[in-house]
Amino acid sequence: MILPQTDLENCRAVAERLRQAATTMKITSNEGRTLPTITISLGVALLKDGAAAATLVSRTDAALYTAKEAGRNRVMAAK
Repeated sequence: MILPQTDLENCRAVAERLRQAATTMKITSNEGRTLPTITISLGVALLKDGAAAATLVSRTDAALYTAKEAGRNRVMAAK
């Protein structure tokens, strides 16, 4: 997700709302069974002046893996 003109703290807030929404979703199988609750981990990063888009993706991906390594079901921001 790209959030133009949004600072890092607000990016984190949007990601946190998405994470919380995922945990409250009721997912039903094709057979009508309620499936277990899901969790998500998210990484966020800001595009630095003059940086390539690939760098942004790499930094965001690194933040995602940091979230997973820290216990999952969380939002982590790239430094």
